[in-house]
Amino acid sequence: MTGSIDERGAEELKRRFLEMDVSSISEVVLDFKGVTFIGSAGIGKLLLFYKSLAAHGGKITIKNMGKDIFTMFKVVKLDKIFNISQGS
Repeated sequence: MTGSIDERGAEELKRRFLEMDVSSISEVVLDFKGVTFIGSAGIGKLLLFYKSLAAHGGKITIKNMGKDIFTMFKVVKLDKIFNISQGS
């Protein structure tokens, strides 16, 4: 994933998530190395996917998250929901 996850990016996330069979997935790893922004629509799609995945025992890991996005995730306590690792 790269750039901004705005309204358009959120719809792309949704499309990709809907292609997955969540009942057979234990973990989804998202690489945020190139992500510079995520808006409320993108966060909403992540949360909906998390809910669906968690219902089947799965989890989401986000790696290489930038400092600004990580700070925002911490403020709204999304670091308690997703497994997150910051980039270098």
